[in-house]
Amino acid sequence: MYSVKEILPNIKTKPALCLPKQSVKCYFQAEKYRADGTITYRGPWFANTVLDSGLDQLAYGHNIELGGSGVVNYINVGTGTSDPLVTQTGLDSYLASTASTYGSDTHAYSNGDEALGEPAWRSNQRTFAFAVGFTGGNVNLTELGLSRLSNGAYFNRQLFRDENNDPTVIQIQDDEGLRVAVKVVIYAPMAVGETATADFTLDGETRAATVTQIGGNWLTTSHGRVEVCNLSRSQTLQIATESGSFIESNSRIVEAYSAGSFYRDADYIFNPGRFIGEWKKARGYILVSSFRYTLFEIVLDTAKTVGDTEEITITLRRSWGRV
Repeated sequence: MYSVKEILPNIKTKPALCLPKQSVKCYFQAEKYRADGTITYRGPWFANTVLDSGLDQLAYGHNIELGGSGVVNYINVGTGTSDPLVTQTGLDSYLASTASTYGSDTHAYSNGDEALGEPAWRSNQRTFAFAVGFTGGNVNLTELGLSRLSNGAYFNRQLFRDENNDPTVIQIQDDEGLRVAVKVVIYAPMAVGETATADFTLDGETRAATVTQIGGNWLTTSHGRVEVCNLSRSQTLQIATESGSFIESNSRIVEAYSAGSFYRDADYIFNPGRFIGEWKKARGYILVSSFRYTLFEIVLDTAKTVGDTEEITITLRRSWGRV
């Protein structure tokens, strides 16, 4: 999305350009154990339902991160039995939560395959561990979910599932603990090098641009994070000059988030005189630990001429969906 305005009172247009949507999917695997290390039960991997409240958190700018400031901080368990609905905001009948972990986190990623229509993806995996005796007695667990806060700001919810993907009961004895392996898979909109079309409006006219995923950096490996939608991180936008060099935006304004929209806009502003001449290409970057990662490239269908008294505002919309 971008607009160009003369520096005159009360004159500004801000049409829309949306980046292709990112998506997320999660899986659980549960096992029971005793203090001596004996595994008394290990279930299958099963998918879960990412809630609207989970997409809200991602679109707002919270990162998918294992621990820390991300949305995957706690595992919660309970005894409710209702089918998961995306509109739910927590467990039916909460019993306990933990942020304690077992073993080391693991990560994997792929740049995707444009020919096969496979997007780039990254997975983060962590095992949460409830201590032996955490239930205080024999309890039948039926539901679980991830959250950013202990029993709050839920990301997803599901019923425990068996090998046939049917709801099942996890019977926890007083001498047993519970471990839950969690895998979060984040899908970039496209494979590396793949291009998508994005419509926008300029001076009342609908036009087109192309958006291309650059390199393998849509899903960065830093700290197991996925940075593209994390608006709290340092992100910049640059416009290519006619000579091929890039000029960086002067400032960025992140707009207010509207719950339930699952997208958020950020305005990248180039002050008057910052860029003069014709421009057709822009690139989006993030800065992680002083390293610059290129995320995407935007190419306008026709060049736009910018004068020395004009300010450029490029507004990018980042959105999330569930797989």
